[in-house]
Amino acid sequence: MHEKTLKYLHEKEKQNFSRLLEDLPQEKKEQYLKIFECFIESDAHLTAEELAKKLNEKGLKVPKEEVTKALDFFCCTGFAQRKDFFGKPTLFEHRHLGEHHDHLICTKCGKIEEFFLPSLEKMQEEIARKFGFKPLDHRMEIYGLCRNCQAKRAKPALPLILVSPGEKVRVERFSGGSKAQGRLASMGLMVGDVLEIINNCGPVIVSVRGTRLAIGQGLAQKIFVTPVD
Repeated sequence: MHEKTLKYLHEKEKQNFSRLLEDLPQEKKEQYLKIFECFIESDAHLTAEELAKKLNEKGLKVPKEEVTKALDFFCCTGFAQRKDFFGKPTLFEHRHLGEHHDHLICTKCGKIEEFFLPSLEKMQEEIARKFGFKPLDHRMEIYGLCRNCQAKRAKPALPLILVSPGEKVRVERFSGGSKAQGRLASMGLMVGDVLEIINNCGPVIVSVRGTRLAIGQGLAQKIFVTPVD
């Protein structure tokens, strides 16, 4: 969006927001206006803690609890949206009237990209119409790897411990001594096996040949894999 247009829209939003603060005490009104200005200027997905940090960088020291209350107020008045993406803390984004977008979330670096595809929106409308359903709202979140993280994955084999849930990888080699090699052999894991990573929040849980295996993090560091397209 053109910088001049964006500046005009933000100014319009601030004026609109100010009118909704008339019943608040003057001190609270001034505080909310300052937080709101910082929030819409960032135009990003932010946690309450991240917004408090941005305010602090501007010389405005506002406790995180007060920032959270302000963000809740922004949501109630229709100027923000709360986003609870899988595996991420609660985020808030500026809600633009009459606009809709969906999200691509990288499970490796956490990057969030917005997208809008008219054909996809039309398809969703057709699905609702087919089932006699009246849609009021919807959200689409696609989890995977962004372009930069994919490029890193295209490099030589990496330890299994670094692979994100949902990825499919091929076992290229094992490292470690005979004890580690023996443990892997007893689990039935072989070079060439294709693994789907189910979880890695403790032991790495993988699916191989229709069976789930739990691999300790130490052992997972000795299994080198490459991505499967």
